[in-house]
Amino acid sequence: MAWNISGSGLEPLRCTPAIRHHDAMSRRIRVQFHGPSPIEGTESLELLGVSFVPIEHPQLRVTWEYVIQDREVLFPSGMRVEPWPALPVAERLRVVASLVQTLPLGKFERAARVAAEMSLSHGHTEPEKLLEAYWPGGSPPDIPETARAMVRDRWPDLDPETGAAAARRWRRLVRLAEVVQEHQVARARGEKAPANVVADGRGVQPSTVRSWLHQAKQEGITARLLPVGDFMSEVISNVPPGGEE
Repeated sequence: MAWNISGSGLEPLRCTPAIRHHDAMSRRIRVQFHGPSPIEGTESLELLGVSFVPIEHPQLRVTWEYVIQDREVLFPSGMRVEPWPALPVAERLRVVASLVQTLPLGKFERAARVAAEMSLSHGHTEPEKLLEAYWPGGSPPDIPETARAMVRDRWPDLDPETGAAAARRWRRLVRLAEVVQEHQVARARGEKAPANVVADGRGVQPSTVRSWLHQAKQEGITARLLPVGDFMSEVISNVPPGGEE
C-alpha cells in the first residue's frame, strides 16, 4: 500500500509507479501490512506486521509486529531488519549487530505504530478518513479548545448555559475529550506509559485516567488526530517494501 502525503494529510495510492529511493521530495510513502492474523493459544489477540523501507537506509526493509486486540495496538512484539528484497545479492548489506545498533529504531517503531493504528482505525476502504493522522513529536495547538470543539461537534444541542445538569455534562465531556487528546499526544511521542503521563499532568492516579478513557470510548469520543506533517515522509520511503516495481 502507498500513501500520498500532502499538507492536509494522507490518502492511499493504488497502482502507483515506483519512484527511486532518493526521490524523497515526491512525499509519497509505501507501507505493507501483514495480517492481522490470530495468535495461536489466545482467544482475542492478533498479530499485525508493518513493513517499510526507511529513507535513510534504502538498502534495508524494516518490519515491526504488533499484538492487537479489538483493533487496538497493545504493544510491539517483534522487529526484523533485512535487505530490501529487490537488491542484487552483491549490493545487499550484511545485517550484523553493529549495523542494527546504529539504526534509529525508536523512530522506526513510532512510524510503524502510526501506520498500524491508522490501518486499524480506518482500514483501507475509506481513504477520506486517512486525511487526518497524527505526527509524533507534535501537539495540538490548544487541547482545551480542541476538546470543546469536539464536544460541540458531537453534541450540538448541549448548551451548558441551560442549567446545572447540562453544565455538569458539558464539563465532564470536555474533560474526557481533553484526556483523550492528551493520551493520544503521549502515545504519538512514544511514551511507554501514556496514561501515567496524563495522570502526572492532571495530578490523579493512572487508574483514573484509564477510567476516563473507557468512559470516553463509551461516549464515542475519539481523538482528533494531528496533521501528519513531515514525520512519516522523513522516515518511510516511497519504495515498495516487497521489492516490486
